[in-house]
Amino acid sequence: MFGFGGGVISFAVLFYFAAAYEHLSGWKWALASIGVTLAVRGLFPLSFIFVLPAQFGLFLVMWWAHVKNQEQRAVDLEQRQRDNMKERQQRVSQVRAEADAKTDWDAQERERDAAAEAARKEREDRVRVAREQREREEREMGKS
Repeated sequence: MFGFGGGVISFAVLFYFAAAYEHLSGWKWALASIGVTLAVRGLFPLSFIFVLPAQFGLFLVMWWAHVKNQEQRAVDLEQRQRDNMKERQQRVSQVRAEADAKTDWDAQERERDAAAEAARKEREDRVRVAREQREREEREMGKS
């Protein structure tokens, strides 16, 4: 009985660690190995020689699943990279838009400042002209 249980457990342990190494679910493959061993032993009692090819077939299935898993992870990685690139481009566009808006705001502020400065100069000119006019009138009144 130890040979029967030992073979089941040893294959299950091998499949568990192999699956974990390949980034697959170890428990599922260990249970699959136990299931394959028990099925072969149930169909062919006392015939250990059939268990090895069945386990090899299970290993091939695990290898195929690993290849598919790698392909899926590569596709997921590529998708994440595209998403990250798109997100970075959106952030750059947003920052540029904010910079442009700030630049526009700065330009508007400069225009307002220039208009205020022009209005101040115009008031000063009117005050100067009015003062000169008043001084001329006072001189003319003083001469008369």
